[in-house]
Amino acid sequence: MFLYPFKTAFIQTSLNRAEVSAALIKQTFLTDEDFQKTEGQQMIFFGEVSQQDFTLESIAQEKPIVNFCTGEIRGSENEIYILLQLGAWQHRRIFLLFALLILACTAFYIHHLWLFHALYPKTIAASLLLTTIIALVITLYIKARNFHQRTQPTLDHFNTLWQGKTITKSEVPLIFR
Repeated sequence: MFLYPFKTAFIQTSLNRAEVSAALIKQTFLTDEDFQKTEGQQMIFFGEVSQQDFTLESIAQEKPIVNFCTGEIRGSENEIYILLQLGAWQHRRIFLLFALLILACTAFYIHHLWLFHALYPKTIAASLLLTTIIALVITLYIKARNFHQRTQPTLDHFNTLWQGKTITKSEVPLIFR
């Protein structure tokens, strides 16, 4: 679905857990107590990184990276599978809130049109509802379009960072899904 700004992907790499997290730490302002400022190293993310999982927010202005990334580092030894969840918002509930607001405003707007037997808004309140619907749909469309334009560059960035490749869910061993 085009307007759904979330995607899940799997990346396979031959690096071990420590190498995967170390590579990610080099590009991340860490929120925990081990934060160390590195001079000359460009920071792309803000968040938390461990050898099991990570939660990142993009702070890069010049790189087309999606806004939020969370992931789990699964696997053993040098057969690591990273479950990467990309999103335009940090939580899916924000998208759900947008969808519910659009549906509620549309229902009230249709009710108004039915009451007045009109094809266009007859009151200021109905005009505000129509304006709200249009603004929410445009915002959702722009957010989703930007997300979908940045998804592949983000996956390419992580593949380069971890010397890995994007694979399908069926290629991941059942124990690591």
